[in-house]
Amino acid sequence: MRRPPRTDTICAVRDFWTTADLKARGKTDREIRRALRDGALVGVRPGWFARPGADPVLVRAVRVGGAATAHSAARVRGLWIPPDVQGASFRRPAPVRTPVLRVAVAKTTTTARLRDPDDPSRALGDRPDVGLHWSDPAMVRAARPGGIVPVLTMLRDVFRVEPPERALAVVDSALHHRFLRPADLPALSALLPAHLAPVVASADGRAESGIETVVRCLLSAAGLRVEPQAEIPGIGRVDLLVEGRLIVEVDGRQWHDGDAFEEDRRRDLVAARARYRVLRFTWHQVLFRWAEVEAAVLAALVAA
Repeated sequence: MRRPPRTDTICAVRDFWTTADLKARGKTDREIRRALRDGALVGVRPGWFARPGADPVLVRAVRVGGAATAHSAARVRGLWIPPDVQGASFRRPAPVRTPVLRVAVAKTTTTARLRDPDDPSRALGDRPDVGLHWSDPAMVRAARPGGIVPVLTMLRDVFRVEPPERALAVVDSALHHRFLRPADLPALSALLPAHLAPVVASADGRAESGIETVVRCLLSAAGLRVEPQAEIPGIGRVDLLVEGRLIVEVDGRQWHDGDAFEEDRRRDLVAARARYRVLRFTWHQVLFRWAEVEAAVLAALVAA
């Protein structure tokens, strides 16, 4: 029996309140001050409060004046995200690892109302580690009590700042973790430019890491037939099967050691006896040295 799609519990929990919200629940100014003093409430920005233990990413987004979106929202939901840090490029990783804070802000908000994510007494100013996504005021207003935008808005904003293959990887991750259903894909396409509809339609929740999706998308764009999570007798499930004869495995950021390392090499031996070629690539190679990866795949297919 198929499991139901995962509900977005983060949006179902209210982490943030305004002074007006609290007064509507019968709280007086004195009670609010006492709650702040006792730690039952945490001040976020003038007129806004958070419950103790609220996610720090969401607190910073609400402090700016909106709600977390794009990479920041995906990170809170536990999804795969591409690197999104200051100084990053498609040729090299950034020298620092502080992620950009991506915040959905109502189009009607004046910049004077935006605050620094780390100090609400200061205006936002020019911070390259904060990315603003000007959005529908009603959506932002509805999202702020949870501190995070809906999944479709999050994905739309990822597409706005990432190339298609990396944005698709976040879509695949949302499908894999059941924050998104295949039936939701047309609604996502409707939020994006028409030329991205085929990209969204190619989403596949079988991918177990975003790097697999990036490789699948780029090799498919090169005209190759790519099957994700293919099951091969005697070998088991492989990350990608290219043109029915080349196995591509992506090891991600972590090193495989111990039993996992031995199992990978056993599978490689079985694949070689079955006349499959096997190529293994790292997260860094896929994201920052793609031309070399593609050239290796094409050469392997010619030799196979």
